[in-house]
Amino acid sequence: MNKKTFFNLPPKFCDPKTARFHIVPIPYEGTVCFMHGTANGPDAILDVSDQMEHIDEELQNEYWRAGIATHSPIPSANTPAEQMVRIYDAARPFFQSGRFPIFLGGEHSITPPIVRAASECYTNLSVLQFDAHADLRDEFTGGKYSHASAMRRVLEITPHLTQVGVRSYSAEELQECPAQIASLITVPMLETEAGLRKAMESILDRLTDTIYITFDIDAFDPAIAPATGTPEPGGMTWRLATAILYEVSRAKNVIGADVVETAPYQNGNVITEYLAARLVGKIMAYNETAKT
Repeated sequence: MNKKTFFNLPPKFCDPKTARFHIVPIPYEGTVCFMHGTANGPDAILDVSDQMEHIDEELQNEYWRAGIATHSPIPSANTPAEQMVRIYDAARPFFQSGRFPIFLGGEHSITPPIVRAASECYTNLSVLQFDAHADLRDEFTGGKYSHASAMRRVLEITPHLTQVGVRSYSAEELQECPAQIASLITVPMLETEAGLRKAMESILDRLTDTIYITFDIDAFDPAIAPATGTPEPGGMTWRLATAILYEVSRAKNVIGADVVETAPYQNGNVITEYLAARLVGKIMAYNETAKT
């Protein structure tokens, strides 16, 4: 087991044989094209997680009692293609056993092999993506396994992709994936109570019963999550993101998640990694409450 554990829980709550939730670090940044540092994200998130209170203030539940096992990091391979195989092989046993894994990136290219593994264990899988970027390029920086191609690869696995918070996409993405771009749930749609209700209805209608969540931390506004590789203005608030996660967790069967693209500063500012740790906690709290 990795020396660093989420929440720094007593050993009896960290046993991978009995824990419901499984934290899997993937410190990979093989295709980063702007600001580097996402490889340091998983460790930084684990470091600050033990500063969180062990009760969810919204639901007043102690979800950690279901067990949170923290696994050793998936090591980086020599090539992106090899890395995808390595991630797929590591992810599949969690879904086969019905455990709830949360993968900590690392860059967003880690998501497609996880979705592939999940889709082989769950039929009619949907992916709910929170992101500032569409990530629908067929290739970027010379390869199909780029972080900017992650959702294009996901669409090759499942047609059920719902994207929330996107506010940056390329002319290529608009030309090649016009229907997907047209279906984006944008931040302005969510900023009024009526808009949020309408958007939630649309999100729930599009999703199938079984959901995998991928959450790029740059979905948040950079005012609250600045430490990320490609920050985009006009992002989501904590309230909006957690409101959607709560409703989806209540209505659907969420079977796993990833939280990616935290690129910690080296100056002692931990606001982004702490927000990421709290987000991981919320995903677990909502899921545990939905199952009780």
